[in-house]
Amino acid sequence: MKIAQLLRKLARHYYVLTVLFFYVSFLTPLNLHVPLLSAFAWVCLVPLFLYINDRPLKQVYVTSFITGLFGFGVVYYWMGDFGQAVPFGRVVIVALIIPCISVFFATKIFIAEYVSRVFPHLRLAVYPSVWIVFDWVQTIGTMAFPWNFLGYTQYPFINFIQIASITGIFGITFIIVCANISIAALIQAKLSNSNYRPAMYATVLVCVVVITSTVYGFFRLQQHNEYKNSHLRVAMVQSCFSPWENWTKNKYVYLNILRQLTGQAMQHDPDVVVWSESATLENISYSYFNGNLNHFEEEVLALAAGNRVPILTGEIGIIEDVVRRRYYPQNSMVLINSTGQVVDTYAKIHLVPFGEWFPYGELFPFVSDVVEAFGGSNFMPGDTPRIFTIGSFRCAPLICYENIFHRLCRNYAKAGIDFFVNITNLLWTENPIGPMQHFYFSVFRAIENGVWFVSAGNSGLTALIDPYGRVTQSIPLMEKTYCVGDIDVSMNTSTLYRSIGDGILYVSFAFVFVVCAIVIGEKLVAYKRKR
Repeated sequence: MKIAQLLRKLARHYYVLTVLFFYVSFLTPLNLHVPLLSAFAWVCLVPLFLYINDRPLKQVYVTSFITGLFGFGVVYYWMGDFGQAVPFGRVVIVALIIPCISVFFATKIFIAEYVSRVFPHLRLAVYPSVWIVFDWVQTIGTMAFPWNFLGYTQYPFINFIQIASITGIFGITFIIVCANISIAALIQAKLSNSNYRPAMYATVLVCVVVITSTVYGFFRLQQHNEYKNSHLRVAMVQSCFSPWENWTKNKYVYLNILRQLTGQAMQHDPDVVVWSESATLENISYSYFNGNLNHFEEEVLALAAGNRVPILTGEIGIIEDVVRRRYYPQNSMVLINSTGQVVDTYAKIHLVPFGEWFPYGELFPFVSDVVEAFGGSNFMPGDTPRIFTIGSFRCAPLICYENIFHRLCRNYAKAGIDFFVNITNLLWTENPIGPMQHFYFSVFRAIENGVWFVSAGNSGLTALIDPYGRVTQSIPLMEKTYCVGDIDVSMNTSTLYRSIGDGILYVSFAFVFVVCAIVIGEKLVAYKRKR
C-alpha cells in the first residue's frame, strides 16, 4: 500500500525524472562504462518542461530550483571532497555550490517561460536563446564557474561534436535545448489534442540538424587519418602526489619520483616534459630571477639540464608590491629550458572561486576564515595570457580548470599557437567523475580551435588530444606513470569558430534583447494606461 502511494506521489511530481536523466546524461559512474547514456541529455528536460507548462510562474521557479538542487546535486556531489579535511566539510561544500548553480538554472527557465507565454509562437526559439545567454553569464566575472553546460554531455559522440568547430559549445547546447523543448511541446500538443504540427516540424528540424552535423563530422574526421610529420614529442608525467600530505616534509620524496618517471620517459627521446600543477610547489621563477634558489629548486633545474630537455611544471609564483612591500602568491606554470634556465612563467588568470581565492574577503572576512579552515588558498590572479616558446613551437599555458574558459582558449588560438598545455591537480577527490568531467572540456577546446591539446594531471586524466578531439595517448586515472605522444602540427586546422567566435550566442543575445524590450515596452504602456 505504501509503495502504491509513493508511486502515485511520484506520478504527480513526474518532473523528478529530470533529476534521473541529469544523472545519466552527465559523466557519472554509469556512463563511464556506457557512454551512450549521454544521449539522455536530449530528453532530460522534457519531464520538467511538461510539468511547468501553464502552471503559475512562482511554481515554475520553485519546481525548477528543486529540480536543479537534486539534479546537480547527484551530478556534482564529488565536489564536496574538497572539504574532507574538516568535519561535515563535504556537506558544507555541496550546500554552498549546488544552490548557486540551481539559482541560475531556475532563473533561466523562469525567464524563458515568462517570455514564451507572452510570445507563445516563439517558444521554440526563446528557450534555447535564453538558455545559452545565461550560460554565457556563468563565464564572466571573478566568480565564474561555467561547468554545467548541457553541450558537454555529448563528448562520446565524436562525429556530432565536430560541429563545435563552427558553433562552439554554445551551439551544441542550443541544439540540445531545442530538442528538449520541441519534444515537450509535441507531447503536450498530443495530450491536449491541440495543433501539434509546429512542434512536429521543430522536432524534425532538430533531427535534420543533428544528422547533418553528424555527417559533417564524419567527413571532417576523414581529413587526417594518419600522422604525416611528427614534429614535437611530448612526455607527460602523472605523479599522483596527495594534496592532503605535507609538501615541505615530502618534497624530496616527490622529487625522486619525478626524477624516476622523467628518466623512464627520456628513453623515448621527448622534446619536452610536462609535469602536473602540483608537482613542484616552490617559488622557482621568483627565486631564479632573484638569485636565491633553494636546494630543491636547484635540483629541478639540474634535472632539466641533465636530461637536456625543457620541463613545464606548476609552481608557486610570487608577485611583489613594491609600494606596500608585500608579496602575494600565484598559482603559476614555469618553463625551464634544456640548459636548466627559467625562460618564462605564467600566472593563472581564472582562479577557482573559494578554493583558490575569495575576491570579497574584506567585505566578508568570515567567508575567508571558512575557506582557510577548509584548506583553500589565497592566490592573486594573473592578468596577462602568455605564450611559451619551445624550440620553434608556441604553446598556450592553462592551469587547472582554465580549459573550461572557451574565450581564453580561442584568443590563444587566434594568436597562432601550435598546442595547448593544461596542467591540473584533482587528487583532492578520489572520485573519478571530477577528473573525467574536467578532461572532456579539453576535447571541445581542441575541436573548437583546431589545435592539439596536452592535458597533464596529477592524478589524471593525462592525455594527448588531436585537433579533432581524438585521444591519441593517455594514462589511466590514479596510475603513477608517464606517457609519450607526438604532436603533428600539420594537423592543426583553421576553424570557423576560431574566426567568428560565438556567432550563435550573438544572435541569441540580439533576439532575447528584442523580445525582452517588447515585453518591457508593453508593460510600461499598460502601466501608463492604468495610471
